[in-house]
Amino acid sequence: MKMKFWVTGTVALALGVVGCQPPAPEPEDVAEATARRSGDLIRNLGSSMRTLSNFSALKTLTEVTSSIGGFGNLGGGLQGLSITRMAEEAPLPVPGVPDETTSQAQAALVEKYLRERIFIEANVEETKGSSTTFRITGEDLCSDGSAPAAPTCVAAVDKYELRIRATNKGDKGMDLELLFGPNRTEPLSLSFSDVRVGMIVDLGGVKDTVKLVSPETELPRVMVGRVELALTSKGPRDVEFQTSILDALSVEWDATEGAYAFSSAKVSPLSEVKVWQKDGANWARVALNLGTTEVRAPYSGTKAELAGQPYVVSLSGLSYEMEAQEGSEALTLAHLGLGEAQSYLALGDHKLVTVDVNALSGRHFDLHVAKGADGLAVLSVRPEFDLSVFTNMEPLYEDAEGGASSDGSGQSFNLRLSGGEAPSVRSVPANTSTGFPGGLQVVSGELSMAVNESRVTVPATKCLVRESSTSESTTGVGFAARDCE
Repeated sequence: MKMKFWVTGTVALALGVVGCQPPAPEPEDVAEATARRSGDLIRNLGSSMRTLSNFSALKTLTEVTSSIGGFGNLGGGLQGLSITRMAEEAPLPVPGVPDETTSQAQAALVEKYLRERIFIEANVEETKGSSTTFRITGEDLCSDGSAPAAPTCVAAVDKYELRIRATNKGDKGMDLELLFGPNRTEPLSLSFSDVRVGMIVDLGGVKDTVKLVSPETELPRVMVGRVELALTSKGPRDVEFQTSILDALSVEWDATEGAYAFSSAKVSPLSEVKVWQKDGANWARVALNLGTTEVRAPYSGTKAELAGQPYVVSLSGLSYEMEAQEGSEALTLAHLGLGEAQSYLALGDHKLVTVDVNALSGRHFDLHVAKGADGLAVLSVRPEFDLSVFTNMEPLYEDAEGGASSDGSGQSFNLRLSGGEAPSVRSVPANTSTGFPGGLQVVSGELSMAVNESRVTVPATKCLVRESSTSESTTGVGFAARDCE
């Protein structure tokens, strides 16, 4: 009796679930849902991009890039460095920002295709459960109906045997799956809700699809992982674009010289760009949160003892968060860092190069950028900026007889800005009347630079300048501390 009760209950539950499934969508429902959401997203995305392109923070970000670029090229000196001028001469581009007319035209074209060419009754191939499958031909895709489709385009599309399966998800919206070939491989799927469109790419499905449509194409031995791109729009002033690695990425392929590999850890979201309005003001947020990522490549040198050992580039991570208000030139890049561990380049078990950022202070820092009274950008950090790089290329060295020719000692470099609540620096241009060559001034805190055992320390108000190439270095670093005038 007890067994009969559970059997009856299970059957009733199963029938109830089946009975609650939403019906298969009608072609006009699929067309309306996809066209309306796609059109709205294109228009709202264009509007948000135009808003973002007017942010003063983009110019400030250019100034930061210029400042870092100038400091990284200290071999040429900081002479005449004006961050503001450099930003004006080479502003940060915001590529592909469409005007309103272009956005409207793009949206209208997409809507026309979806309503009149793709999701129509004539293309319905199958209805099953909550799904309707559409067979899409070259005639559908290669023309908007105003002119005959090009035969070459039609043939190219038709060989893929493209189908789109639309599944009614009830209150959750609608899912679309792109199916290729007679086996209906699924490399790509889309989800539509009232405010969000998501696209998931499955690397395994991509591999299967390429093998199907182009068997002669050489593909990686391993292709796994899933990536999502999502666009959420609640209006022309509230748009968010996100990317995520839903399942860890792994790609491996073989070449004559050996095996190669790429991998990147699961992380959601991976990146984010958001534009929204708050209290009548436009705001923007840009963020990145890359997980551990590695690239492996075979050793191709001549040392027999290294044969078969791979080069490994391991990036522990890469992250930052930026939030800015339109009209404000100041901005903060928060949580800047290279992951939670050391990043490195290795050959086998030997680390050739290691990179650490704030190894003793949380491995991350906040960078605040604001213009001073003179119009030049001042960069301040919290809690500090401490970059350490160590190199030891000994395994790669060879003497004339093919043996090692290194004394085994590595090279170290350290750059640290610390001291106080928010140590800061700014660039100071050259002064031809006094002979000052231009340099990096410590506004607050202390800046130190070390190369191996040599070190130069720059206290507040002083400048870090490159030593003259015509005189012998007194610091062993190639830079010196001096007055900023």
